[in-house]
Amino acid sequence: MIRNVWSVLCRDIITDQESNSVTYLRCIEEGAAARLPIQIGPVFLGTLWEKTGKGPETVSFRMALVSPTRKSKALLQTRPITMDRSRHRLHFRLNTLHLEEFGNYMLVLEFRQGENWETAARLPVFIREMEPEKPTAR
Repeated sequence: MIRNVWSVLCRDIITDQESNSVTYLRCIEEGAAARLPIQIGPVFLGTLWEKTGKGPETVSFRMALVSPTRKSKALLQTRPITMDRSRHRLHFRLNTLHLEEFGNYMLVLEFRQGENWETAARLPVFIREMEPEKPTAR
């Protein structure tokens, strides 16, 4: 069995080739827009997984974006991936997030190792309406 250790939504990911250390840049938990709809992207979901069993584990992943009014839109689904190490770092690229409402969105990450999908992470993203700019006196 596997478990999600952590997940982070961000604009950029840098991996140092010498040390294999990762930097997650411009993490996203909130945004603002003057009007809707808007599209943001690309964005990345960085994740870390632990495998509890001794042998290889096969797992599939999928992601959906749930709007403030609970409309769910599928974003991606992977083919089965075999995990053979005790820890795995996986990065998912989302080309575009299409946002049509102000309020709290939820990015939902699920995984499947058999027949049933299980929720691994729910990442909130709040989209607020920008205040109109006030005219300046001259």
